[in-house]
Order: sequence, then C-alpha cells, then structure tokens
Amino acid sequence: MNERLAGYKEQITGKWNQFSTKQKWMISATALFLLISLGLYIYIASQPVYQPLYNQRLSEQEIGVIKQELESRQIPYRITGNGTGIEVPEVMAQDVIVDLAAQGIPSEAGINTEIFSSTSTLGVTDRQFDVLKKEALQQELRKMLERVKGVRAAQVMITLPQESVWVTETPDKATASVIVDVEPGTRLDQKQINSLYLIVSRSVPKLPTENITITDQYSNLLELAENTEVAGSLTLYEQQEKIKAEVEKKIQQNLYNLLGTIMGRDKVIVHAAVKMNFDKENRVENLVEAPDKENNEGLIISAQKLSKTFSGQGTPPGGVGGTGPNDVASYPGGSSQGANSQYEELNDVVNREVNRITRNITMSPYQIEDISINVGVEPPAGGQLDEQTMENIKQVLRNVVRVTLSEKNVELTQEQLDGRISVFPRTFSGKVVVEETSSLSPALLYGTGIIALLALGAVAFLIYRRRNQANLQQEEMPDLQPPQPFEVPDLVYAEDDDQVVVRKQLEKLARSKPDEFVVLLRTWLAED
Repeated sequence: MNERLAGYKEQITGKWNQFSTKQKWMISATALFLLISLGLYIYIASQPVYQPLYNQRLSEQEIGVIKQELESRQIPYRITGNGTGIEVPEVMAQDVIVDLAAQGIPSEAGINTEIFSSTSTLGVTDRQFDVLKKEALQQELRKMLERVKGVRAAQVMITLPQESVWVTETPDKATASVIVDVEPGTRLDQKQINSLYLIVSRSVPKLPTENITITDQYSNLLELAENTEVAGSLTLYEQQEKIKAEVEKKIQQNLYNLLGTIMGRDKVIVHAAVKMNFDKENRVENLVEAPDKENNEGLIISAQKLSKTFSGQGTPPGGVGGTGPNDVASYPGGSSQGANSQYEELNDVVNREVNRITRNITMSPYQIEDISINVGVEPPAGGQLDEQTMENIKQVLRNVVRVTLSEKNVELTQEQLDGRISVFPRTFSGKVVVEETSSLSPALLYGTGIIALLALGAVAFLIYRRRNQANLQQEEMPDLQPPQPFEVPDLVYAEDDDQVVVRKQLEKLARSKPDEFVVLLRTWLAED
C-alpha cells in the first residue's frame, strides 16, 4: 500500500515538475480561488433566511414583549423597521407565530372583521357592538391605506353619527381623521392624495370628503384638490405644446428641403410660428329648408278651398249676436228680422312639406388660426440677392400661408399674406445643423458598438494567449545540437574473390541507377 502511494506521489511530482514556474503559479492561484469561493458559498448557504413574523407595523411595547419571549427560548431574531418589525429564521417562523398567538401576543394587533364571524354576538350590548364595529372598520381601513404606494403606515380615527328615529333637515354626518406615515424620500402626488380621500369616503357611510382630514407624520395637511382636472392639466398642456412643436417643425423641414435644394443647404434658415386652437366643439344643427329656394316655398301636399255666400232677409248663418244660450247679461241684442243682409266666407288651406336636415358636427380640436414664417438667406460671396430671387422665395411662403389658413374659409389679401412672411438676406456666423432621423435607434447602435468591442477584445485575448503559449514552448524546449555528418567506411575485401567483384558491381549499380537496383533487390527477396 505504501509503495503504491509512493508511486502515485512520484507520478504527481513528475507531472508537477513538467510545468513551468508561471504555469505553477497560475494553477496554484486557480485552486486557491476555487477553495475560497467554495468556502464563501458554504458559509452563505449555511446562514438562516429570516422572515418577518407579522406584516403589520407593531408598537415598540409589542416588539419588546416578543423580543423577551424569543430570548427566553433562545430563538435568533432581527429587529427591523426602526423598531417596528421583527424577523426570525424562515424554518421557525410558523411555529413561533403559533406559540406567540397561544400566549396572546401581540395583544395590540387590533380587531378585524373576523371577530363577527368567529364569535357569537349573543350577550353583547348595543354599545359594545358599536365599539367593536367601529374598531373593526378603523383597522380594515388602515390596512387599505397602507397598501397605497408610498404609505408605510396609517392611523385612522372615525366618529360615526348616532342613529336617530327622528328625521331632521340636517342629518348628522361621520367624520374621519387620518395620519399617514410616508416613506422617507417619497412624496405623494395629488392623484394619490385624492385616492386617499376617496378610499376613506367610500368606506364609511355618511362620510363626505369635506369631513375628512389627512395629514402626514410631520403634521403637514394633505389637501384634496377642488378641481379634479388640476392633476391632468399639466399633461394636457404638454400634449398641446408637443402637437404645436411638431406642426412647426414639419413646416420648417418642408421649407428647408425646398429652399435648401435651390439655394444650398448651408445658405437657408427657416423659422415658423403657428397659433393653434385646441377647442373641441360638438354641435347639432336642425335645419329647415324649402325645396324651392327661389320662391322659398315647400312642396304642396294637400290643398282645400271653402267658400260660403249668403244674401237676403233673415238671420245670417251663425245666428244673431246676443240671442243665444250663452248671452251676456245686459248686453244689447240686435234684431235683424226683415233686414237685408249679406254673408261671405272664404277658407283656403294649403299644406306644404319642407326639407328637415339634422347635422351632428364635431369640430377638429387641432386648427391653425395664424402662422408666421421667417426665412434667412445668405447672399452669394461678394454679392447680393437679386429682386427676382427674393420675390420667388416670398411667393413660395405666400402659398404655404394660404394653404395653411385655408380651413378658416377666409380669402387673404396680398397685404395680409406679406404681413405673415419675412425674408431677410444676412451672412451666417455659423452653419445650419439639420436633425436627420436615423433608422437605427440609439440603444441598438450602442448595443452594436459594445458587441463589437467585446468581439475585438476576445480576438486580442486569443492572439495574446497563443503567442504566450508559443513563447512558453520555446522556453521549455532545450537547444538541440545539429546532427553531425558521418561517413560509412568502405568494406575491404580480397581482390581475387568473386564476391568482391559482385559487390563492386552492385555498388556501382546502386550509385548510377538506384531505381534498377531497388527492382533487383525486390526480385531477390521475392525468390527467397
């Protein structure tokens, strides 16, 4: 056994001595690194994973009671959250919670709605039931507020109105006071504050938002915004400004492409300013129009003409005034008997039909009300812009203004168009930089560059490694002496012997004709 171990030791020693000094250092460093990594992994894996005992925030008194209980049982623990939370190893968490609950710890955890389902309400007075109901409502509301992002803890105090059998003009309403503990470095925005008010108001009956007071842990009042659109007004303003900037940029880009092609890319600069109307209008029009617009008359659907004529003595059609059953007292009546009378009645009824039009019109909220375009042109070197060029540029600008404002259905005069454009020749102090959109995103370009650098680094590392290995091999290989030439001495035979003659002939044949000599040898070997 010892001999075998000694043999293994010699083999290992021999292998180790074959490596160079540099290779020995590299192998030793690698082995040391692996041993240290393995030790750290074992140490980290052996450490227990801690888990919070309770998800809710406890008071310092409750944390102290739990700490004493854990120390008496020799259970490791960690206090977190500035003394408001406690953690134990994950494998022991469930057993610790059950044991503490059996002893009534924590006792200040509060009352939840489970008390009404787990216990019987028999024997509980109305006042006690109201207290339990109020406490359960406060605890459930506190849990809801603590789930809001940015709120670490919350305290809720609710005052409920007393129920009355009498109906009053101003019924009592509930009130609520809330203190939220905001996480350090976090600031609640107006939307989150409004959400807190709505959560409290919708959770408690007869609780309007004006009866709610919410403050943070520093006694700063968190007020409810009167106008709910205040929070979104800034976003709406940013959207409108973005649309306005895109319209101006589009006009400037089109003019620059047109004028820059003619005058030169570095010879023109364009600036456009627009005034836009973002009002959105919904309008319903109920129009009535005559089919015959010349005479302003509708189509005749039906017509009726009635004519009555009476002439002679006696009472005319319709009776004599003042003699009927509905006579007015002391009203003088007239007698028309024996008198000549005439009566004529004409009745002409014509029913016409007209066009009834209902229009639901929704006006576009993006309308350009006014525009102003300023163009700077650099004159040629040592010269000035001629009038014809200036007029051509102005005409291009007039056409752009006319088309842009065509939605207003107002025909602009030449003077009005010239008042909205401006062309001035001026020598530029710098060159125009035009933003060109790239088909590749910056993230893709950066990623491609990083990959290319990594590839170059890998290639350089491989080349360096190969050269280093080649140098090591050259160092390990000893310098070999060149082979020394040696001469084969000639055999000395007796001159009179027949073998001497044959050998001389064979040697002569091998020197002069080696191919034939090889064939002759093969033939002799095959015969033998």
